[in-house]
Amino acid sequence: MFVRVSPALFLLPAGLCLAGCAAISQPEGGARDTEAPKLVSSNPKNGATNVKEQNIRLEFSESVQLKDLSKNLLITPTISEKNPYKLREERRAIELRFEKPLEPNTTYVFNFRGAVVDITESNPASDVVLAFSTGAALDSGRVRGSVTQLLNGQPEAEAVIALYPAADTADIFRNPPYYQTRADKGGQFELRNVREGSYRIYALVDKNNNSRYEEPERVAYLPQPIELRPRLDTLRLVSVRPDSRRPLILSQQTGPDQFRIGFNEGLQQFTLAALGQPPAPALAETASLLERGRTLNILRAPAVPAGRYLLTAIDSAGNRGVDTVNVRFEGQTPATSRRGAQYQVVGNPRDVYRQGQLKLQFLAPVRVATDKPFGRLVEDSVTRRPLRLPADGTLSPDRTLLTVNLNTRARTGIVFVPDTTAILAIGGQPLRLRPVRLRVTDQASTGTISGTINTKYRGFELQLLDQNYQIVRTVAGGPRTFRFDNVDPGTYRLRVLIDADNDGRWRGGDPKLRVPAEPVYLLPQTQQVRANWEIENLVLTF
Repeated sequence: MFVRVSPALFLLPAGLCLAGCAAISQPEGGARDTEAPKLVSSNPKNGATNVKEQNIRLEFSESVQLKDLSKNLLITPTISEKNPYKLREERRAIELRFEKPLEPNTTYVFNFRGAVVDITESNPASDVVLAFSTGAALDSGRVRGSVTQLLNGQPEAEAVIALYPAADTADIFRNPPYYQTRADKGGQFELRNVREGSYRIYALVDKNNNSRYEEPERVAYLPQPIELRPRLDTLRLVSVRPDSRRPLILSQQTGPDQFRIGFNEGLQQFTLAALGQPPAPALAETASLLERGRTLNILRAPAVPAGRYLLTAIDSAGNRGVDTVNVRFEGQTPATSRRGAQYQVVGNPRDVYRQGQLKLQFLAPVRVATDKPFGRLVEDSVTRRPLRLPADGTLSPDRTLLTVNLNTRARTGIVFVPDTTAILAIGGQPLRLRPVRLRVTDQASTGTISGTINTKYRGFELQLLDQNYQIVRTVAGGPRTFRFDNVDPGTYRLRVLIDADNDGRWRGGDPKLRVPAEPVYLLPQTQQVRANWEIENLVLTF
């Protein structure tokens, strides 16, 4: 019995049991089957020419079944959905019968990948690939290469490698590819028996499996077509995530002391202004980006009366969204907030490295004065040294973490005395700031990474990344030397975004897939930072 299947859509579920067929089950008992089935014969034969048949039959060395056919079977060139096939499964064979003749003078490749498995242990048959021609000769063009992610160098496993004739109007935005294959787990790929000629090539991480590129999918592309010949140098493709869409508001949550706006992506920056008024610094102070820029938190404060505001949101690609939001707060400010926003010393240390840092985490955003000391450092109960921004400390972008650089010569202990007139809650609540007493030690709990940069480029941004490729620190402006102090123990990487055209910003993927992204350099070796340890003399050459 045959089942009708569209070759373009591959609608047959894996392991479909056909009506009238006996159920296939694993025999009980006996030694475990570790041998994969082998392709014994095919009709037409592999490499055959002048093929006129409309059916494809494959026979195997043992009983087999199909698994994830819609995902695994790749037919190139793509056969129109107007010519579906019927599928028949037998004990040791599978057969595809097309309703119409295949295109004349065309080389077809049927690659079943991992679709054919045995019925005992689901061992996949390897190299189940059938190539034949409906003309007098097999096409001999081929292309191979690798595809990796531009920003982290990781392989794009299972990416769809898509070819479109350069002279054709079909493209990856609207049409399925003419030729296609998939990269393996290491990002390597190869397409054989392709008609020689000029093609546009892409590598698509096809999340919705529609064989078309749609944002925000990752995609690799080359700005110019490639010429396919029997021998072609290995291509290196890098995937990016082009972004042409404006940031979108997904949610708005109101509370007694804050108003939260959720976005579909992380923001790079924002401006907030009352309708009909220019943005005000006092108003901007009350808002901060949380959760890697996906949430804008507006704090209840005298500078933010309830009402309508104009919000401009800008993402990392420079896309701008402008919305009117109705900021409101429900109920009274909680009693705990009225008693004063609390803070804690990060890590609750008893000892601190004399050249280290003290970090104060506030529960609500604060304002730290820059025109006077924000506190003083009492060293060995004798010396009193004023502390000022930015020389002696930094305030995080969300204004909730104050980092104090100690750089003390104290022998035994220090006391950090915050100035309650210089550190103020943005919401207007009184802060109860108390001195922090610590012993000093010569044993650092953090490490340092430093080195030099050799490059022809003038503009670039150096990034220190954690083991998950999240940005920990950045240095912009094209430095020739670098030093990251007070780095917590862990595994880190160094990445450079190169501003090759010197326009002041790094350009990522082009939404039209015509202009390549600007270069990225990744130091191949990871850096293992340990406490009281300095990694120095690193050389970055790009």
